[in-house]
Amino acid sequence: MHSASVNIKFESSEIANYVFSAINPDNAPLPSDLEITCAVEGNTMFIHIKTGRSIQSLQNTIEDIMSAIDLSLRTMISIG
Repeated sequence: MHSASVNIKFESSEIANYVFSAINPDNAPLPSDLEITCAVEGNTMFIHIKTGRSIQSLQNTIEDIMSAIDLSLRTMISIG
C-alpha cells in the first residue's frame, strides 16, 4: 500500500474552498484500490491519497489532482 499527503496553502479561504469545490467531484467514483480524501481548513487544502497500485500510479494520481487544481485556479482568474 502506498500513500501520499499534499497540503496546499492558498491566499484565502475563499480560494481554497473554490478549488475544493471544483476538484472534489472528480474524486468519485474511485477504483476499490484507490482512496482520496480532501478537506479544507482556513486557507489550506489537505489531500491524502492511498492506493494498492504501483508507486507510478500514485505519482500519476498526484499529477492529475495538481493539474485539476491548476485548471480550476486558471479558470477562476480568467472569470475574474
